[in-house]
Amino acid sequence: MDYASSGVDIDAESRAVASLIDSLGSSTRAPGQKGAPVPLPGGFGGIVEFGDSSLALATDGVGSKLQLASELGRLEGVGIDCVAMNVNDLICVGAEPLAFVDYIAVPKTDPEVHSVLGVSLAEGCRAARVTLAGGETATLPGIVTELDLSGTALGWFPAGHAITGEGLEGGDVLIGLPSSGIHSNGYTLVRAVVERSGASLDEAAPFDPEHDARGIVRGRGSEGPITLGEVLLNPTRIYVDPLVDLVLACRNGDGPCESADLKAMAHITGGGLSNLLRLHETLGWHIDDPLPVPAEFGWLAEAGSIESREMHRTFNMGMGMVLAVSETVADSVTRWLAERLPGTRRIGVVKDSGRRVTHSDQSVVFEHY
Repeated sequence: MDYASSGVDIDAESRAVASLIDSLGSSTRAPGQKGAPVPLPGGFGGIVEFGDSSLALATDGVGSKLQLASELGRLEGVGIDCVAMNVNDLICVGAEPLAFVDYIAVPKTDPEVHSVLGVSLAEGCRAARVTLAGGETATLPGIVTELDLSGTALGWFPAGHAITGEGLEGGDVLIGLPSSGIHSNGYTLVRAVVERSGASLDEAAPFDPEHDARGIVRGRGSEGPITLGEVLLNPTRIYVDPLVDLVLACRNGDGPCESADLKAMAHITGGGLSNLLRLHETLGWHIDDPLPVPAEFGWLAEAGSIESREMHRTFNMGMGMVLAVSETVADSVTRWLAERLPGTRRIGVVKDSGRRVTHSDQSVVFEHY
C-alpha cells in the first residue's frame, strides 16, 4: 500500500499548490509598508512586515484524523492537534506564537461536540502559550458531511530575525526532537491500513504501545490495555516548549548558542523527511542516527505492506521536528534541548554534495519535496 493508492497523492498535491501560488500574483502591499510580504524559503509560515517586528501566520487543519476521532467518539485531542499543526509551523521561521483562531464546520449543530472541541482547543492553546482569540462555526448541511476543524495561528519576531536556512552550510549538525506518535498527517493511509488489517480500534493495540518519547492520552475513565484507537489518536506534540524557549534564550544572550547558530528548522509532517528539502536550494541532508521509531509505525508498515521509503515520506517515523545548528554548538544545544524534552539527540549532518535527503536506511532517498 501507499499514500497515493489510499487517496492522497503528495506529488499531485505539490503540483496543485505550485499552480495556486503561481496564480496568486504579487502583494498589494509595497516593501516598507505594514503587511508587506517578507520573502521566506521553505513555506512553513507566511511573514509580513510590521514596523520593527515581523508577523508570521500559519494555517492548517486536523485532516482525516477527525474521521477516526468521530468514529470512536473521542474528540478530546483534536483541538490540540489543530493548534499544534499551526504553531509548530510558526516555530520553524523563528516566530513566537501569540494567538490562534479556529474554524469548525459541521453538517448539523451539536452543543456536546462543540463543548468537547472548546475544551480541547483551550488545552492546546495553553500548551502553546497563545491566546484563543476567536473563531467561526459554520453549519453546512449538503456541503459538509462530517466534522471538519482547522485554524490559523499568529506569531511574531523582531524584524531581521527570521530563521530561514540561508546560513546553512555543509557540516552543520541535525538535531531530532521526538514525536508523540503519528501526529496529524497520513491518516488516509492509516485508515486504509486499519480497514485492510481488520484490527479493532476498541481493542488492545496489536503491538507494544509504550515508547520512551511519549505518553498515551487515554479516554476518560479508561481501564485495561491501551487500545489501537488510543494510540492512533494520541495528540500531536506542541514544540513551543522547548523550541521557542531556545530561540528566545539565544536571542536574549542567555541560551546555549548565538541566534545565528540556529540555522534552520523543519516540521516533519506531510512529506516526511522530504520536508528538509524545503530549507535550502543546493544543500543535502543525511540522517545517520535516526530517532527510535514507535511501534505503531512498524505495525502500519507490516499490516499495509508499505515500503520503508513510503513510510518515511508519509509519516514522521518518531521525529516531529528537526533543528540544524552550527557544528561548534551542537553538543551544547542538544544537551539544552534534551533536558527539556528527553529523547532529543543528534541525528545527522548537512551535506554540501547535492540537494537530496539520504538515510542510514539506504532505500530512503528524496530528491524533491
